[in-house]
Parts: sequence; C-alpha cells; structure tokens
Amino acid sequence: MKQINLNLPENFSLLIVKQNTINGYVYETLNSTNSQAWQLIQQNIKPPFFVIAKQQTAGKGQRGNIWSSPLGGLYLSIVLEVRLSIKNMSHLILFSVSGIVTELRKFDIPVQIKWLNDLILDRKKLGGILLEIKTDKEIIKEVVIGIGINYENQIPDNGINLINYCQKTNNFRIKSIENLAEIVTLGIINGYQEYLNLGIDYVIDKYNNLMYNLHEKISIEQVQGKIIGIDSQGNLQVKITSSGASSKISFSAQNYSLSYDKSLENCYQLTEKK
Repeated sequence: MKQINLNLPENFSLLIVKQNTINGYVYETLNSTNSQAWQLIQQNIKPPFFVIAKQQTAGKGQRGNIWSSPLGGLYLSIVLEVRLSIKNMSHLILFSVSGIVTELRKFDIPVQIKWLNDLILDRKKLGGILLEIKTDKEIIKEVVIGIGINYENQIPDNGINLINYCQKTNNFRIKSIENLAEIVTLGIINGYQEYLNLGIDYVIDKYNNLMYNLHEKISIEQVQGKIIGIDSQGNLQVKITSSGASSKISFSAQNYSLSYDKSLENCYQLTEKK
C-alpha cells in the first residue's frame, strides 16, 4: 500500500475538508476498493479519503454483480462523511455522477450520463458508480462511492476506454491513470460542494442537461413516450401523449433499466427488472 495526497484548489471551501488536501491509499490488488474503504474506516482513518486498486479480484457491480476489473482500469472509492436522510440516498448518486461528468468535460471529454449512474462516451459505456452507506437512525453518516472507469483496459463490445477515444480524437489532456483519479475525485468533491451550497434542484438541472437520452423516444411495454429528465429522487420522468392529452409517469432505477441503444422502432427500451 502507498499513501498519496491530492491537493485541492486554493479557493476550495472547507465545508467538506479541514485542509486543502485529501489522503489516498493505493494498492496493487484488492478484492474491492469499497470493501477496503470500510476497513480503513474501522481503523479510524477519517473521511474524506480515497482508495485505488490497480486491479480488483471481486469488484462490486450493480445488484450484486461482479464488476470486471482487469489491469488498466481506474478502480477508485472515495469516502465522505455526510448527514443525510436515507430517503434522499439518491442525491449521493446524482451529485457524484454529475460532478464526475462535469470535471471530465473540462478536459474536452464529452461524457454523458445514462440513467441512473452510468458514464457514456461516444454512445458506449465508459464506467459506472456504486454506493454503499452507513446509517444511524435513518440518517446516512458515511458513504463509500465506488467508481470504475475504463482507461486502457480490455473492454466488452458495448464499452469504450479513454485511451482509445483520446487517440482517435487526438486529445491527450489526461496524462495518466493517476491524473484521471485526481479528476474523478475532484469531480465528486465539487459535486458534493455544489449540493451543499446550491441544493438538490441545482444538481437535478445539471444532471438533466448532461443526460444521454434526454428528449429521446422511449418504449415501455409497447407504449411510447419521451424522456423529460429525472425528479429529485432520481426517478426517470417520461411524458406519455395519447388522444391529445399528456401525462407524466415516474420510473425508479430500483425497478427499471434503460437500454443503451435504440430498438428497431428507433426508441430506447425501458424494461422492468426481474
């Protein structure tokens, strides 16, 4: 294990950190950066801090799935101390993913958000986010935000890695995987800062403007509508129009998933999770 320090901008608010640095812990191999982050908390390492592994043997994905974590990818978890009602757990995802995307776009990487917490680049999956929380009487006290981003690792057919994209576009502003880790960490910290200072409505507007599928046609069980954004709980908002009247329906990410590509009917598919 190697310890590193990430220096924050000089004008950064001290609402989240007591100093303008965040400690990081880098490992060659871990079962999971999220699991290691919880272990460090038990060893009285105080948030905020981050954990990086060069590869994971049991990386955590959505719904208990394993996240493939070969050498060359960024596998990072950041720990924040928060005080938030468990009813607003989705806010953690929303400010994290929008913060990361905003920061990457400063480097001319046109990342977008696929509902709810995937990073999309050039219409393919670049990475994703997974949250784990610790609560006390319905209040979230600590959160571990796990991020996986394809940097120069092998990828599946529906994926993309950052190095291939940057070579194709002749954009070499992100110099290394360590540089990417700094960008992602700063993105989450900035996202949290904006959430504290400006509130969830600001985060929602920002998230909606970065959505990959915004204003696209969508099909739900043979009924067609149009994606109009998300609400304050991260539910997908779909406008359905029929016989001259329209209605708005909400779908939770816990119960529904959105396709990456359009179907033969030229619309995205929203399907219920089994």
